[in-house]
Amino acid sequence: MPIIKEEEVIQLEEQVDELVLKVFLKALDIVGGPRKLILYRHLTWVPSLIEACYAVVLKEKFFKTESEIASILGLTKQTVRNILTAKTEGIRENIETELKKKTIKTHVAGALAKLAFKEINQSA
Repeated sequence: MPIIKEEEVIQLEEQVDELVLKVFLKALDIVGGPRKLILYRHLTWVPSLIEACYAVVLKEKFFKTESEIASILGLTKQTVRNILTAKTEGIRENIETELKKKTIKTHVAGALAKLAFKEINQSA
């Protein structure tokens, strides 16, 4: 069994964080930017979006399982599953309706993160 050196772990964590930040910023752009979240008083959306971005990046780019992602993020396996199975179709059209709600649902955060990840990969 290969042993991973500490500097390799740090480098991997930095790669994950860098990609998650890009995905998060793209997701934020999709909802209309930070001003839109402030306008609707939805700064509470930020943690959910970040969690969803981590889940999507860990699954799609680093091939982690639902159980591994749940363990890493401190979420339930079902929450991770909801994020990863979220449908992206129509999310852009429904974002105004979602912004009027007080809390973001897991599947909405997941859909935004998945859409953002997809768009980043297409532009790369």
